[in-house]
Amino acid sequence: MDKTSLIGIVVSIIAVAFGFMYGGGTLALLWSPESFVLVLGATAGAVILSFTMKEVKTIPKLFKKLFNDKPMDFMGLIDMMENLAGKARREGLLSLENEIEQIDNVFIARGMRSAVDGVDQTVIGEMLEFDISAMEARHQRGAKVFEAAGGYCPTIGIMGTVMHMVIIMTELSHPEALGPKISAAFLATLYGVAFANLFFFPFAEKLKGKSKEESLYLTIALEGIIGVQQGMNPVALREKLLVFLPEGVRNAGGEIADVQKEAEA
Repeated sequence: MDKTSLIGIVVSIIAVAFGFMYGGGTLALLWSPESFVLVLGATAGAVILSFTMKEVKTIPKLFKKLFNDKPMDFMGLIDMMENLAGKARREGLLSLENEIEQIDNVFIARGMRSAVDGVDQTVIGEMLEFDISAMEARHQRGAKVFEAAGGYCPTIGIMGTVMHMVIIMTELSHPEALGPKISAAFLATLYGVAFANLFFFPFAEKLKGKSKEESLYLTIALEGIIGVQQGMNPVALREKLLVFLPEGVRNAGGEIADVQKEAEA
């Protein structure tokens, strides 16, 4: 599980609850089932109306992706590309047939298969870049689902407040019953703003971040595949791919120095 997603949700809820209770309120005052159903139900309906059924069906997968902690193994990828480049230089590209069968990443396996089959590197580059662009577009569309929910939610909350106030205006002759109804009316606005800014918009940003990380991983893989096909020196290819990573990650463990020493030996 992605701990940052869980921690963020817990911290947000605790902060809101503490702030309300510190001011003299109780958690029971924050619960209004009619406002809750109205805001979330109408928001869900608006989101369904905004997207195709195919996109709506991906929402459970989006939640799974939000809480799935599957970090990209950048250093493992670079190590693999270095090893493939070394074997290709020693034994030729055709010697990579068996290694390709062991690669579980469809994108990398497809690219390496094309390289071994002698497909022109320009064609390979365009093909893989299109795959990356298509992946980014899918992820961007997924993030837009939560962005749309975050946009609709506050407005629907205000709509819920207005609806409650309409009911309240018809019962002014019974002032003793107005308190709970007014509370429920304002809770609709609170729910709308809270769900949008504490959940939906942060969910969208989280998906965008995960998409960027995966895009970087595939970009490094693409450059590695082209480098292997070109017959680049393994050390030179490793240095080229490490440039894509932040300085701290790039120099962790002294990988460049270790490889250079082995090459010199």
